[in-house]
Amino acid sequence: MKKLGQTPGCGLIFASARHQLPEVLEEAARLLGSVPLIACHTAGEYTEAGLTRGGLVVLLLASAHLICTSHFAEDVADVELAAQQLSEGFTRQSQAARSLGLGLSTTLLLVDSMAGTGEQLLQALQRHTRMFQSILGGAAGDDGAFQAPWVGSDQGSGPGAASALQFFHQSPWGVGIGHGLKPQTPPMKVTRAAGNVLYELDGRPAFEAYQNYAATRGINLTSDDTRFLMENELGVMVLNQVHRARAPVGVGPEGEIKLVAQVPTGGSVCILHGEPDAMTEACRQAAEAAKEGLGGAKAAAVIVFDCVCRGAILGDAFDQEITALRTVFPETPICGFLTYGEIARTGGRLDGWHNTTCVVVAIPARSDGGTHK
Repeated sequence: MKKLGQTPGCGLIFASARHQLPEVLEEAARLLGSVPLIACHTAGEYTEAGLTRGGLVVLLLASAHLICTSHFAEDVADVELAAQQLSEGFTRQSQAARSLGLGLSTTLLLVDSMAGTGEQLLQALQRHTRMFQSILGGAAGDDGAFQAPWVGSDQGSGPGAASALQFFHQSPWGVGIGHGLKPQTPPMKVTRAAGNVLYELDGRPAFEAYQNYAATRGINLTSDDTRFLMENELGVMVLNQVHRARAPVGVGPEGEIKLVAQVPTGGSVCILHGEPDAMTEACRQAAEAAKEGLGGAKAAAVIVFDCVCRGAILGDAFDQEITALRTVFPETPICGFLTYGEIARTGGRLDGWHNTTCVVVAIPARSDGGTHK
Protein backbone atom coordinates (compact mmCIF):
# COMPACT_ATOMS: atom_id res chain seq x y z
CA MET A 1 0.00 0.00 0.00
CA LYS A 2 2.86 2.37 0.79
CA LYS A 3 4.48 1.70 -2.59
CA LEU A 4 1.20 2.08 -4.45
CA GLY A 5 0.35 5.40 -2.86
CA GLN A 6 -3.34 5.21 -3.75
CA THR A 7 -6.38 2.99 -3.37
CA PRO A 8 -5.81 -0.30 -5.22
CA GLY A 9 -8.23 -1.45 -7.86
CA CYS A 10 -7.41 -5.13 -7.45
CA GLY A 11 -4.74 -7.46 -6.16
CA LEU A 12 -3.11 -10.90 -6.33
CA ILE A 13 -1.64 -12.90 -3.45
CA PHE A 14 0.64 -15.91 -3.89
CA ALA A 15 1.32 -17.73 -0.62
CA SER A 16 3.07 -20.86 0.56
CA ALA A 17 0.78 -23.64 1.79
CA ARG A 18 2.15 -23.09 5.29
CA HIS A 19 -0.06 -19.99 5.40
CA GLN A 20 -3.79 -20.62 5.90
CA LEU A 21 -5.42 -18.98 2.88
CA PRO A 22 -8.66 -17.95 4.67
CA GLU A 23 -6.57 -16.08 7.25
CA VAL A 24 -4.49 -14.44 4.51
CA LEU A 25 -7.62 -13.24 2.72
CA GLU A 26 -9.24 -12.09 5.96
CA GLU A 27 -6.19 -9.97 6.78
CA ALA A 28 -6.07 -8.60 3.23
CA ALA A 29 -9.73 -7.58 3.48
CA ARG A 30 -9.05 -5.87 6.81
CA LEU A 31 -6.25 -3.81 5.28
CA LEU A 32 -7.64 -3.22 1.79
CA GLY A 33 -11.40 -3.20 2.21
CA SER A 34 -13.63 -4.51 -0.58
CA VAL A 35 -10.92 -4.71 -3.22
CA PRO A 36 -11.22 -7.52 -5.83
CA LEU A 37 -8.59 -10.11 -4.91
CA ILE A 38 -7.52 -13.55 -6.05
CA ALA A 39 -5.05 -15.77 -4.23
CA CYS A 40 -3.62 -19.26 -4.21
CA HIS A 41 -1.12 -21.52 -2.55
CA THR A 42 2.19 -22.05 -4.34
CA ALA A 43 5.20 -24.31 -4.65
CA GLY A 44 7.47 -21.26 -4.27
CA GLU A 45 6.88 -17.55 -4.68
CA TYR A 46 9.06 -14.73 -5.92
CA THR A 47 9.54 -11.09 -6.77
CA GLU A 48 12.37 -9.28 -8.53
CA ALA A 49 14.25 -9.64 -5.22
CA GLY A 50 14.38 -13.44 -5.46
CA LEU A 51 12.65 -16.77 -4.75
CA THR A 52 11.25 -17.69 -1.35
CA ARG A 53 9.99 -20.97 0.08
CA GLY A 54 7.29 -20.62 2.69
CA GLY A 55 6.75 -16.93 1.95
CA LEU A 56 4.00 -14.74 0.59
CA VAL A 57 3.96 -12.08 -2.13
CA VAL A 58 1.35 -9.44 -2.95
CA LEU A 59 0.79 -7.43 -6.14
CA LEU A 60 -1.57 -4.45 -6.08
CA LEU A 61 -2.78 -2.63 -9.19
CA ALA A 62 -4.46 0.75 -9.55
CA SER A 63 -5.87 2.56 -12.58
CA ALA A 64 -8.56 5.07 -13.38
CA HIS A 65 -8.93 3.44 -16.82
CA LEU A 66 -9.24 -0.23 -15.94
CA ILE A 67 -12.32 -2.24 -14.99
CA CYS A 68 -11.65 -5.31 -12.85
CA THR A 69 -13.96 -7.78 -11.12
CA SER A 70 -13.18 -10.89 -9.07
CA HIS A 71 -14.89 -14.27 -9.33
CA PHE A 72 -14.79 -17.57 -7.42
CA ALA A 73 -15.83 -21.15 -8.15
CA GLU A 74 -15.66 -23.61 -5.27
CA ASP A 75 -15.63 -26.85 -7.29
CA VAL A 76 -13.70 -27.23 -10.55
CA ALA A 77 -14.94 -30.80 -10.92
CA ASP A 78 -18.16 -29.30 -12.32
CA VAL A 79 -16.49 -27.58 -15.24
CA GLU A 80 -19.52 -25.86 -16.78
CA LEU A 81 -20.80 -24.49 -13.48
CA ALA A 82 -17.31 -23.29 -12.55
CA ALA A 83 -16.93 -21.53 -15.91
CA GLN A 84 -20.31 -19.83 -15.43
CA GLN A 85 -19.32 -18.61 -11.97
CA LEU A 86 -15.93 -17.35 -13.17
CA SER A 87 -17.52 -15.40 -16.04
CA GLU A 88 -20.61 -14.09 -14.26
CA GLY A 89 -21.74 -10.78 -15.72
CA PHE A 90 -19.18 -10.86 -18.53
CA THR A 91 -21.51 -9.76 -21.35
CA ARG A 92 -22.96 -6.87 -19.36
CA GLN A 93 -19.53 -5.75 -18.15
CA SER A 94 -17.97 -5.97 -21.61
CA GLN A 95 -20.71 -3.78 -23.06
CA ALA A 96 -20.26 -1.19 -20.33
CA ALA A 97 -16.48 -1.29 -20.77
CA ARG A 98 -16.75 -0.84 -24.53
CA SER A 99 -18.78 2.32 -24.02
CA LEU A 100 -15.82 3.68 -22.03
CA GLY A 101 -13.31 2.76 -24.75
CA LEU A 102 -12.09 -0.35 -22.94
CA GLY A 103 -12.57 -2.82 -25.75
CA LEU A 104 -9.98 -5.44 -24.77
CA SER A 105 -10.39 -8.09 -22.10
CA THR A 106 -8.06 -10.40 -20.19
CA THR A 107 -8.79 -13.04 -17.56
CA LEU A 108 -6.22 -13.92 -14.90
CA LEU A 109 -7.13 -17.42 -13.73
CA LEU A 110 -5.94 -19.41 -10.71
CA VAL A 111 -7.07 -23.03 -10.39
CA ASP A 112 -6.48 -26.22 -8.43
CA SER A 113 -5.39 -28.62 -11.16
CA MET A 114 -5.22 -31.76 -9.04
CA ALA A 115 -8.75 -32.68 -10.09
CA GLY A 116 -7.43 -32.97 -13.64
CA THR A 117 -10.05 -30.64 -15.11
CA GLY A 118 -7.90 -27.54 -15.60
CA GLU A 119 -7.69 -27.82 -19.37
CA GLN A 120 -11.45 -28.41 -19.75
CA LEU A 121 -12.16 -25.46 -17.45
CA LEU A 122 -9.97 -23.26 -19.60
CA GLN A 123 -11.88 -24.27 -22.72
CA ALA A 124 -15.24 -23.73 -21.03
CA LEU A 125 -14.22 -20.33 -19.72
CA GLN A 126 -13.22 -19.28 -23.22
CA ARG A 127 -16.71 -20.19 -24.44
CA HIS A 128 -18.30 -18.16 -21.65
CA THR A 129 -16.21 -15.04 -22.37
CA ARG A 130 -15.06 -14.41 -25.95
CA MET A 131 -12.88 -16.32 -28.34
CA PHE A 132 -10.08 -13.83 -28.90
CA GLN A 133 -9.52 -12.59 -25.38
CA SER A 134 -6.52 -13.80 -23.40
CA ILE A 135 -6.83 -16.19 -20.46
CA LEU A 136 -3.61 -16.25 -18.45
CA GLY A 137 -2.63 -17.72 -15.12
CA GLY A 138 -1.46 -20.74 -13.22
CA ALA A 139 -2.39 -23.80 -11.20
CA ALA A 140 -2.00 -23.54 -7.43
CA GLY A 141 0.68 -25.51 -5.61
CA ASP A 142 1.04 -26.91 -2.11
CA ASP A 143 4.81 -26.79 -1.62
CA GLY A 144 5.32 -29.96 -3.64
CA ALA A 145 2.94 -32.25 -1.72
CA PHE A 146 0.59 -32.61 -4.74
CA GLN A 147 -2.39 -33.17 -2.47
CA ALA A 148 -4.83 -30.28 -2.03
CA PRO A 149 -3.74 -26.78 -3.06
CA TRP A 150 -6.07 -23.98 -2.01
CA VAL A 151 -7.39 -21.25 -4.28
CA GLY A 152 -9.34 -18.22 -3.16
CA SER A 153 -10.70 -14.75 -3.79
CA ASP A 154 -12.34 -12.05 -1.72
CA GLN A 155 -15.49 -14.19 -2.05
CA GLY A 156 -14.19 -17.46 -0.58
CA SER A 157 -11.45 -20.09 -0.67
CA GLY A 158 -10.84 -23.80 -0.57
CA PRO A 159 -9.21 -26.82 -2.23
CA GLY A 160 -10.60 -27.91 -5.59
CA ALA A 161 -11.48 -24.31 -6.42
CA ALA A 162 -10.72 -21.61 -8.99
CA SER A 163 -10.69 -17.82 -8.95
CA ALA A 164 -10.36 -15.15 -11.60
CA LEU A 165 -9.80 -11.45 -12.10
CA GLN A 166 -11.61 -10.22 -15.20
CA PHE A 167 -10.02 -7.11 -16.71
CA PHE A 168 -11.35 -4.75 -19.36
CA HIS A 169 -8.72 -2.41 -20.77
CA GLN A 170 -7.70 -0.37 -23.82
CA SER A 171 -4.01 -1.11 -24.43
CA PRO A 172 -2.78 -4.63 -25.18
CA TRP A 173 -1.01 -6.67 -22.53
CA GLY A 174 2.23 -8.43 -23.43
CA VAL A 175 2.51 -12.21 -23.16
CA GLY A 176 5.51 -14.49 -23.69
CA ILE A 177 5.84 -18.27 -23.38
CA GLY A 178 9.00 -20.41 -23.25
CA HIS A 179 10.32 -23.70 -21.90
CA GLY A 180 13.76 -24.58 -23.32
CA LEU A 181 13.10 -28.36 -23.22
CA LYS A 182 14.33 -30.92 -25.74
CA PRO A 183 13.12 -34.47 -26.57
CA GLN A 184 15.21 -37.22 -25.01
CA THR A 185 13.40 -40.24 -26.49
CA PRO A 186 11.86 -41.19 -29.83
CA PRO A 187 8.12 -40.57 -30.15
CA MET A 188 5.89 -43.09 -28.35
CA LYS A 189 2.20 -43.74 -29.02
CA VAL A 190 -0.35 -43.20 -26.27
CA THR A 191 -2.22 -46.50 -26.43
CA ARG A 192 -4.38 -45.97 -23.33
CA ALA A 193 -5.23 -42.85 -21.34
CA ALA A 194 -8.26 -41.61 -19.46
CA GLY A 195 -8.67 -38.17 -17.97
CA ASN A 196 -5.35 -37.10 -16.51
CA VAL A 197 -4.05 -40.67 -16.13
CA LEU A 198 -1.69 -42.17 -18.71
CA TYR A 199 -1.88 -45.96 -18.62
CA GLU A 200 0.07 -47.25 -21.62
CA LEU A 201 2.72 -46.15 -24.07
CA ASP A 202 3.33 -48.39 -27.08
CA GLY A 203 1.11 -51.02 -25.43
CA ARG A 204 3.15 -51.23 -22.20
CA PRO A 205 2.70 -49.64 -18.76
CA ALA A 206 3.62 -45.98 -19.10
CA PHE A 207 6.08 -46.04 -16.21
CA GLU A 208 8.22 -48.61 -18.06
CA ALA A 209 9.09 -45.92 -20.61
CA TYR A 210 10.47 -43.77 -17.81
CA GLN A 211 12.37 -46.71 -16.29
CA ASN A 212 13.95 -47.51 -19.66
CA TYR A 213 14.93 -43.87 -20.19
CA ALA A 214 16.34 -43.61 -16.66
CA ALA A 215 18.41 -46.75 -17.24
CA THR A 216 20.15 -45.04 -20.17
CA ARG A 217 21.30 -42.44 -17.63
CA GLY A 218 22.47 -45.06 -15.16
CA ILE A 219 19.47 -44.63 -12.85
CA ASN A 220 17.41 -47.46 -11.37
CA LEU A 221 14.10 -45.59 -11.27
CA THR A 222 11.50 -46.50 -8.65
CA SER A 223 7.89 -45.38 -8.55
CA ASP A 224 8.41 -43.12 -5.54
CA ASP A 225 11.04 -40.99 -7.30
CA THR A 226 8.66 -38.19 -8.25
CA ARG A 227 11.54 -35.74 -8.54
CA PHE A 228 12.89 -37.60 -11.58
CA LEU A 229 9.44 -37.49 -13.17
CA MET A 230 9.19 -33.75 -12.56
CA GLU A 231 12.61 -33.12 -14.06
CA ASN A 232 11.78 -35.20 -17.16
CA GLU A 233 8.31 -34.26 -18.29
CA LEU A 234 6.21 -35.67 -21.06
CA GLY A 235 6.07 -33.79 -24.35
CA VAL A 236 2.93 -33.95 -26.48
CA MET A 237 4.00 -34.00 -30.13
CA VAL A 238 2.28 -32.66 -33.23
CA LEU A 239 3.92 -33.29 -36.62
CA ASN A 240 7.06 -34.52 -34.82
CA GLN A 241 7.42 -31.26 -32.93
CA VAL A 242 6.92 -30.76 -29.19
CA HIS A 243 3.62 -28.89 -28.90
CA ARG A 244 3.33 -28.70 -25.11
CA ALA A 245 4.60 -30.39 -21.96
CA ARG A 246 2.69 -32.43 -19.38
CA ALA A 247 3.86 -32.87 -15.79
CA PRO A 248 3.82 -36.38 -14.25
CA VAL A 249 3.19 -36.21 -10.50
CA GLY A 250 2.78 -39.83 -9.43
CA VAL A 251 2.85 -43.52 -10.36
CA GLY A 252 0.00 -45.96 -9.75
CA PRO A 253 0.14 -49.67 -8.80
CA GLU A 254 -0.15 -50.88 -12.40
CA GLY A 255 2.51 -48.56 -13.77
CA GLU A 256 0.08 -45.82 -14.76
CA ILE A 257 1.26 -42.22 -14.48
CA LYS A 258 -0.88 -39.42 -13.07
CA LEU A 259 -0.52 -36.12 -14.90
CA VAL A 260 -1.81 -32.63 -14.10
CA ALA A 261 -3.48 -32.44 -17.52
CA GLN A 262 -4.74 -34.80 -20.19
CA VAL A 263 -2.88 -36.45 -23.05
CA PRO A 264 -4.90 -37.81 -25.99
CA THR A 265 -5.15 -41.53 -26.67
CA GLY A 266 -3.62 -42.21 -30.07
CA GLY A 267 -1.32 -39.20 -29.85
CA SER A 268 2.47 -39.17 -29.78
CA VAL A 269 4.60 -38.20 -26.80
CA CYS A 270 8.26 -38.16 -25.81
CA ILE A 271 10.22 -37.61 -22.61
CA LEU A 272 11.70 -34.13 -22.24
CA HIS A 273 14.61 -32.65 -20.36
CA GLY A 274 16.08 -29.19 -20.17
CA GLU A 275 19.50 -27.82 -19.34
CA PRO A 276 19.55 -24.81 -17.00
CA ASP A 277 21.14 -22.45 -19.53
CA ALA A 278 18.55 -23.31 -22.20
CA MET A 279 15.68 -22.90 -19.74
CA THR A 280 16.98 -19.55 -18.52
CA GLU A 281 17.35 -18.34 -22.09
CA ALA A 282 13.80 -19.48 -22.86
CA CYS A 283 12.57 -17.38 -19.93
CA ARG A 284 14.47 -14.35 -21.23
CA GLN A 285 12.99 -14.82 -24.69
CA ALA A 286 9.49 -15.09 -23.18
CA ALA A 287 10.12 -11.81 -21.36
CA GLU A 288 11.28 -10.19 -24.62
CA ALA A 289 8.11 -11.40 -26.35
CA ALA A 290 5.98 -9.95 -23.55
CA LYS A 291 7.78 -6.63 -23.79
CA GLU A 292 7.30 -6.53 -27.56
CA GLY A 293 3.60 -7.28 -27.08
CA LEU A 294 3.19 -4.00 -25.19
CA GLY A 295 3.61 -2.15 -28.48
CA GLY A 296 6.12 0.33 -27.13
CA ALA A 297 4.38 1.03 -23.81
CA LYS A 298 6.36 0.81 -20.59
CA ALA A 299 5.55 -2.13 -18.33
CA ALA A 300 3.88 -1.23 -15.05
CA ALA A 301 4.11 -4.74 -13.61
CA VAL A 302 5.15 -8.22 -14.68
CA ILE A 303 3.39 -11.36 -13.47
CA VAL A 304 5.13 -14.71 -14.02
CA PHE A 305 3.59 -18.19 -13.86
CA ASP A 306 6.52 -20.59 -13.67
CA CYS A 307 6.30 -24.37 -13.37
CA VAL A 308 7.45 -26.10 -10.17
CA CYS A 309 9.33 -28.53 -12.43
CA ARG A 310 11.49 -25.66 -13.66
CA GLY A 311 12.24 -24.85 -10.05
CA ALA A 312 13.27 -28.47 -9.45
CA ILE A 313 15.49 -28.59 -12.55
CA LEU A 314 17.13 -25.21 -11.96
CA GLY A 315 17.53 -25.69 -8.20
CA ASP A 316 19.91 -23.13 -6.74
CA ALA A 317 20.27 -21.61 -10.21
CA PHE A 318 16.65 -20.43 -10.25
CA ASP A 319 17.75 -16.90 -9.43
CA GLN A 320 19.38 -16.85 -12.87
CA GLU A 321 15.89 -16.93 -14.31
CA ILE A 322 14.86 -13.94 -12.20
CA THR A 323 18.02 -12.17 -13.37
CA ALA A 324 17.01 -12.93 -16.98
CA LEU A 325 13.61 -11.34 -16.33
CA ARG A 326 15.26 -8.27 -14.83
CA THR A 327 17.52 -7.80 -17.85
CA VAL A 328 14.36 -7.24 -19.90
CA PHE A 329 12.36 -5.40 -17.21
CA PRO A 330 15.08 -3.78 -15.06
CA GLU A 331 12.87 -1.29 -13.21
CA THR A 332 9.55 -3.12 -13.19
CA PRO A 333 7.96 -4.87 -10.18
CA ILE A 334 7.89 -8.63 -10.78
CA CYS A 335 5.53 -11.00 -8.99
CA GLY A 336 5.39 -14.74 -9.66
CA PHE A 337 5.00 -18.21 -8.25
CA LEU A 338 5.93 -21.82 -8.97
CA THR A 339 2.83 -23.52 -10.33
CA TYR A 340 1.44 -26.98 -11.04
CA GLY A 341 0.45 -25.80 -14.53
CA GLU A 342 0.67 -22.63 -16.60
CA ILE A 343 -2.13 -20.98 -18.55
CA ALA A 344 -1.60 -18.91 -21.68
CA ARG A 345 -4.47 -18.97 -24.13
CA THR A 346 -4.17 -15.99 -26.47
CA GLY A 347 -5.38 -14.93 -29.90
CA GLY A 348 -8.04 -17.61 -30.16
CA ARG A 349 -5.52 -20.48 -30.04
CA LEU A 350 -7.06 -23.85 -29.26
CA ASP A 351 -4.59 -24.88 -26.56
CA GLY A 352 -3.44 -22.95 -23.54
CA TRP A 353 -2.56 -25.35 -20.72
CA HIS A 354 1.17 -25.86 -20.27
CA ASN A 355 3.70 -27.52 -17.98
CA THR A 356 7.42 -26.85 -17.41
CA THR A 357 6.78 -23.52 -19.06
CA CYS A 358 7.44 -19.92 -18.12
CA VAL A 359 4.52 -17.60 -18.90
CA VAL A 360 5.39 -13.90 -18.65
CA VAL A 361 2.58 -11.33 -18.51
CA ALA A 362 3.44 -7.62 -18.86
CA ILE A 363 0.81 -5.05 -17.89
CA PRO A 364 1.21 -1.65 -19.61
CA ALA A 365 1.82 1.52 -17.62
CA ARG A 366 0.35 4.03 -20.06
CA SER A 367 -2.61 5.86 -18.61
CA ASP A 368 -5.17 4.18 -20.84
CA GLY A 369 -4.03 0.66 -20.00
CA GLY A 370 -3.50 0.58 -16.25
CA THR A 371 -0.90 1.88 -13.83
CA HIS A 372 0.99 0.18 -11.04
CA LYS A 373 3.52 1.01 -8.37
